[in-house]
Amino acid sequence: MVKKIILLIAIYNIGFAALMQEGNLYREKKELMSVKNELNDFYEKKELEYQKRKAELEALQTKIKAEEEVILKLRDKNQQILDEIKRVKTTKAMKLYDKMKLGVVVNIFNKMIQEGKFDEVFDIIIRMKEKRVIQLLKKLDTEVSEKIMEKMRVLKKQKSKQGGK
Repeated sequence: MVKKIILLIAIYNIGFAALMQEGNLYREKKELMSVKNELNDFYEKKELEYQKRKAELEALQTKIKAEEEVILKLRDKNQQILDEIKRVKTTKAMKLYDKMKLGVVVNIFNKMIQEGKFDEVFDIIIRMKEKRVIQLLKKLDTEVSEKIMEKMRVLKKQKSKQGGK
C-alpha cells in the first residue's frame, strides 16, 4: 500500500512537472511570439520611414538635377555674353591698332606681353589684316613672333579639325 501511495505520488509529481514544463514552454512560446510581433511591427515602421525618406531624397535629387541644368544653361548663356563682349572689345581694339602707326602698336604689344597679356595680344593680331600682321611680326621680338606663329598654326589645325567633323 505504501508502495502504491509512493507510486501514486511519484506519478502525480511527474505529471505535475510535465504540466509545469509544458506551461513554461507555452509561456516562453507566447513571449517569443509577442517579441517577434513587436520586432515585425518595428521593422515595418522603419521600412515605411526608410521608403518615405528614400522618396524624399529622390525628389530632392531630381530637383537638384533640374536646378543644376538651369544653372549650367545660365552659365553657358553668361559665357556666350562674355565671349561676345570680349570679341566686340577685341574687334574695336583691332580696328584701333590697324589705324595706329606700326611702331606705336609694337610698343603697346610689347608692354602688354610683358604684363602677361599675351592671349589678348594674340586675339587682336588674329583679327587684324594679314598685311598688317606680317609687318607687326617683322617688328616684334623674334621669340614673340615665333609664339604667335605657333599659336596661329594650332588655331588653324583646330579650325580644320572642327570643319572636318
